[in-house]
Amino acid sequence: MGSDASAGIRGLGDLGLRADLLHARGVHLLARWVGRTAERSEGGHDRTRVTWRAGARFRRGRLMANSTVGLLASFDYVDSAVNAIGELRAAGLKKITAFMPYPEAQIEEALQYDQSPVRVWALAGGLLGAAGGLAITSFTSMDWPLVTGGKPILSIPAYVIITFEMMVLFGALSTVIGLFINSRLPYVKPMVVYDPEFSAGKFGVYVTVAPDRLDRARGILKGQDPAEMREDPVGVAHAPTGVGSGSEVPVGTAYASSGFDPGSESRETPAGVAHASSGFDSGADPREDDSRGMLLENLKIFAVVLGSLGTFTLVANSIPQVQSEVPLELSFGADVSAEELMFSGEALYNGGGNCISCHGTGTRAPNLLTDHAGTGVIGARCGNRVAGEDCKAYLYASLTDPNAFIVEGFDPIMTDMRIQLSNEQIWALVAYLESLGGEVTVTGEDIIATGEAPGTAAASGATAGAGGPATAATDPLEIMRANACLGCHVFNEEGVPLGPSFDGIGARVDADYIRESILDPAAGAAGGFENLTGLMPPIFGNQLTASQLEAVVQFLVNQR
Repeated sequence: MGSDASAGIRGLGDLGLRADLLHARGVHLLARWVGRTAERSEGGHDRTRVTWRAGARFRRGRLMANSTVGLLASFDYVDSAVNAIGELRAAGLKKITAFMPYPEAQIEEALQYDQSPVRVWALAGGLLGAAGGLAITSFTSMDWPLVTGGKPILSIPAYVIITFEMMVLFGALSTVIGLFINSRLPYVKPMVVYDPEFSAGKFGVYVTVAPDRLDRARGILKGQDPAEMREDPVGVAHAPTGVGSGSEVPVGTAYASSGFDPGSESRETPAGVAHASSGFDSGADPREDDSRGMLLENLKIFAVVLGSLGTFTLVANSIPQVQSEVPLELSFGADVSAEELMFSGEALYNGGGNCISCHGTGTRAPNLLTDHAGTGVIGARCGNRVAGEDCKAYLYASLTDPNAFIVEGFDPIMTDMRIQLSNEQIWALVAYLESLGGEVTVTGEDIIATGEAPGTAAASGATAGAGGPATAATDPLEIMRANACLGCHVFNEEGVPLGPSFDGIGARVDADYIRESILDPAAGAAGGFENLTGLMPPIFGNQLTASQLEAVVQFLVNQR
C-alpha cells in the first residue's frame, strides 16, 4: 500500500481521519474484529463511540457502525442481580440475559420467562408421528391387501401399536430438535459475553440497549454496586484482554492496550474506563483460537453420541436373532437319517401339527412329554401298550386310527391325522415320540412301505399344517374337506361325530355365530360340547380366504 494510504490508516486510529478522504483515494478499510473503540473529535463536537466491524467499508463517504450496545455487569450477590434485572425491566429494557453458577429461582422469576416453547415441538412431533403411523399402515394395507379371515382390510385396532410407537418416536425426536434450536445449540461460534467467574460463584447480567438509553442502563447497573462492568458493541467477539475485549474491567480501571501506533495517548471512554486507543491491526485474531476450541468441543460431543449409538448397535446386532418361519413341506427319501426325522417331528409337535394343544401338561389327552402315571415317557412305554405291537407300529396306528387305542380315562376326541398331515410328517412325529425315552427305529423304508412316493400327500387335501390357504377350491364341501373340518364334524354321514353335526345347522344358529365359531373357536361351545372347548385350533382365519370363509358360512347356514 502506498505511503499516503499507510499514513491515512495510521491517522485513522489516532485522529479519526475523515472517511471521505479515504474514499477519494480509493482505499477500502477492512477492519478486524478487535472489540476496541476509537474516539473522534471534529469541530468541537462531543466525542462519539464508533465500533468497527469485520469487513466494514465506507459507503457514500460514511462509516456504517453498530447502533446497539451491550452492558455486562458482574455481581457477588444474587439479590443485586435480581434487583438489577427488575429495575432494567421496569425501565422498559427487555433484552436481558442472566448468568448463574447454579439454577436460581429468583433470577428466573425476575426475568419473567414464558412457558417453554419446546412443548409445542413435542406436541407437533407427536401428532405428526401418529398421523404418519396411521397413514403408513393404512396405505400399506390398501396397496398390499392380505385378507385374514374375511376381516376388513383397514383394521384400526391393529394399527394402534404402530400409531403409538410412531407418535412416541417423532415426539421424542422433535422434542430434542426443539431443545437444540431454542437453546441455540451447538455453539458454532464462541459466546460473545461470558466470564468464567459466572461458573465459579458470581452472577452476571447482560443487557443490550440503544445508544440513547445507554446512560440509563449504565446507571441502573452501577446502582447495584457491581464488582465489574464492561461495555461492548453487540456481536463483538472478545479478545482475551483489554477493554471491550471480553475480559473483566473493574469500574474506573485504566488499561494501556498495544496498538498500531505506540505513541497513542490514553483517553477516557463513556464507560468511565481509561485506555489507550489502538490501531486496527494488532496482530493475530484471538477469535480464531476460540472458534477452533469451540469446534473441537462440539466434535467431542458428536463423537461421544455417535460412539454410544455405534456401540449399542454393535451389541444389539451381535445377539442371536430367532426368526419364526412356516414349516416347509417334508420330503424324505430312503436314506433319511433319524436325526432329520426327529428334528422335523419336534417342529411339528410344537407347531403346525397342534399336538401340544392336547398332549401337553394338564390337558385333555395323555401327556406324552413326561412320565404318565408312573409308566415312563411315551418312548419308553409305547412298546408295552399292546402285545405284539412294537413302539413304532403302536404310534403310527395311534396317529392314523386314533380310536384303535383309547387310554383309560380319556375321551376319544382325536381325529385321523392323515387328514391334515402328509405321510412324511406322520412318520416324523413317530420318530420324535420314539426319541422321548426310547430308540428311534423309523427309517426311509417305512415311509415308502406305506404305499406313497416320497413328498406326496397321504390323503387328498392333506396340508402341511403350517397356515396359509389349504386349498384354492371354491366349492364349500371341498374347502371343508381340505381343512379337516370333517375330522370332527359330520355332514351327510361323512366325517367323525366328535363335534356338533353340520346336518341342519342352519336351523339352529345364524351366519354370525358360524363365522365367529370358525375364526374364534374359543368364543363359545355348543350345548353338550363344553368339554371340547379349546380343541378346535384358531387357525382357520389364516387358512381361509375371505371368499372361502363366506362360501362355507353360507353353505352351512342353508343346511336346514
